[in-house]
Amino acid sequence: MSTSEPEVARLADAMLGMLRAEPRHFIDLVRAFPESPYRALLLAWGRVRERVRLARDEEGRYLAPPAA
Repeated sequence: MSTSEPEVARLADAMLGMLRAEPRHFIDLVRAFPESPYRALLLAWGRVRERVRLARDEEGRYLAPPAA
């Protein structure tokens, strides 16, 4: 799998959806996409962090606010 722009955008959308559904550690997000290159995951993570302000729960898991 590549680190193309569409792939990074797809991963960012998927990560954000997962974080809106329930709190997760970053490693949980990485493990959810075993077929994706780590570089693509990091680029997508950066996109998520640019798009929304993430919070953390008492266990240190990230969570995103509901979609507007």
